[in-house]
Amino acid sequence: MDMFLNILKQLGANESVFYQFGVIVCMYFITKFLFLDHLQKILETREDKTVNLEGNAEKKFKEISKIQDEYKEKIQTANKTIKQNVESKKAEIVRREETKYRSEETTVNAYIEEERKKAEADIQEKKDKVLAEAEQLANGLVQKITKEL
Repeated sequence: MDMFLNILKQLGANESVFYQFGVIVCMYFITKFLFLDHLQKILETREDKTVNLEGNAEKKFKEISKIQDEYKEKIQTANKTIKQNVESKKAEIVRREETKYRSEETTVNAYIEEERKKAEADIQEKKDKVLAEAEQLANGLVQKITKEL
């Protein structure tokens, strides 16, 4: 201990060094109790919040990705359903209109056939009339030719 005191005296320190050391130790514990522990808690809280927020953010991203996949699947299902409905309605309309078309076509064909028969009968009637008149015309022509000769 004497050696320690001799070293302190050579450095220019006196017995008040022990009191100063005691004051420094007391100040350390007081600042630790008042400031350092509180600062440590704040730092830990901040770290927990930032790290936990990062973890929560990743959870949210996974949840968002899952919801997005479900949304895409539902949209695709809805598109397929709508497309099938449109195709079935389109096929139904085509069948209905084709039936109407066939019905009208039959009516038109019957009308055309009836008009064709009328036209043929009219032509035949006129032909018979012309042929009947043709004999008289031929006889009249022969008489005219023979008179002139």
